[in-house]
Amino acid sequence: MAGDIARMRPEEEPEFLELTRAFYSHERFDFDPAASGRMVRHLLASPQVGAAYLARHGGRPVGYLVLTHGYSLEFGGPFVLLDEVFVLPEVRGTGLGRRLIDTAAAYCRANGFGFLRLEVQKKNARAVEVYRTYGFRAEDRHLMSWEVL
Repeated sequence: MAGDIARMRPEEEPEFLELTRAFYSHERFDFDPAASGRMVRHLLASPQVGAAYLARHGGRPVGYLVLTHGYSLEFGGPFVLLDEVFVLPEVRGTGLGRRLIDTAAAYCRANGFGFLRLEVQKKNARAVEVYRTYGFRAEDRHLMSWEVL
């Protein structure tokens, strides 16, 4: 099984950003390394905001997980958003992605969060199926965003 998973340290930012670049390229998202660097530094310096984890195989970074905190009356207060999870293509199918999700669940349990939420593109049927095996359920809602700044 591939990978050791550990909470990310500030000195690992360059490796994290390379993985983020690969994920954003794969998903065809715009990638701004300066903005991503600022955001991850803020996250690492502010544990009340969330956490980031890096997965390594043979010492090499091969995946990551970003968790952020939210609050919802509907979900009984605080919840965790599985904001990003990514595994390099060459280590997919080794169970690392599932171990990253297990890491997210353990984080929730250890910190008193009752719900773990995520977003997944509808076209990513493989990921949707994996999430369903965990008990995630699709909701009949529209995900909507508004950039107000």
